[in-house]
Amino acid sequence: MHTKHFLTDKNPYRTYQWTNIQKIEILKKYTLMISSLNASSINVIIDKTFISTGDYHVLENALTYNIQRIENDSQGSWNFLLITDKGRISPMRKTARAIRAYNPIQSQFGGYINKPIKNMIEDVLEKDSQESHFIQICDFISYFVHLYYLTRYKKKELPNRVGKLINREFVGSVMATLSANGILNEKASHEKYGLVIYPKK
Repeated sequence: MHTKHFLTDKNPYRTYQWTNIQKIEILKKYTLMISSLNASSINVIIDKTFISTGDYHVLENALTYNIQRIENDSQGSWNFLLITDKGRISPMRKTARAIRAYNPIQSQFGGYINKPIKNMIEDVLEKDSQESHFIQICDFISYFVHLYYLTRYKKKELPNRVGKLINREFVGSVMATLSANGILNEKASHEKYGLVIYPKK
C-alpha cells in the first residue's frame, strides 16, 4: 500500500481498474485493519511556511522530535529501534547518534539540561517499504495526517487527484477511527490527535 499513489490512481493501482466505490471500501478496510493493531503512532509535522531561517534542517528536526517523544513515552520501561524507508539513512543515523549523546531539553528552571536518549538500542535501520507492512502502515497514517493538517489547519483544498476520490469528511473519518481505537498517540502534544507541529509560530 503506497497511499499517495493509491489515492491518485497511479500504477500499479491503475492497472486493477477498481471503481471509486471499491477504492473507498479498500481504504475503509485498511483503516480498520490498522485500528485493530496493538500500535501507537506519533505524528510530527514540519510546516515549512513557519520556517524563518535558511539553516532549518527539516528531516533532522522531525526525527529528533519523534525520537524524544518515543523516549518519553517509554518512561524507561521498554526499549525501541527505528526502521526507515530507503534513501535517507545517512542523515538519520547521524542525527540519532548525536542525540544519544547530547539531547538538550528546556528546563522549567530556565536554560537547558542534557537528557541523552537511552532506550534506543540500535542505529536507525533501513528497509525497502515494498517489503515492510510496518512502513506501509506508517505511510498510510502519515499521509492522512498530512491531508488532515492541510484541510483543517491550513484551510486548503485536497490535491485535485486526491479530491476526485475522497473528501475532507472522509479524511476526518479516518483520523477519528484511528483515534477512537487508540492508534494516534494523543499524549504527544496538546493539539488534536496529539499532532506535534513545528516550528512554533
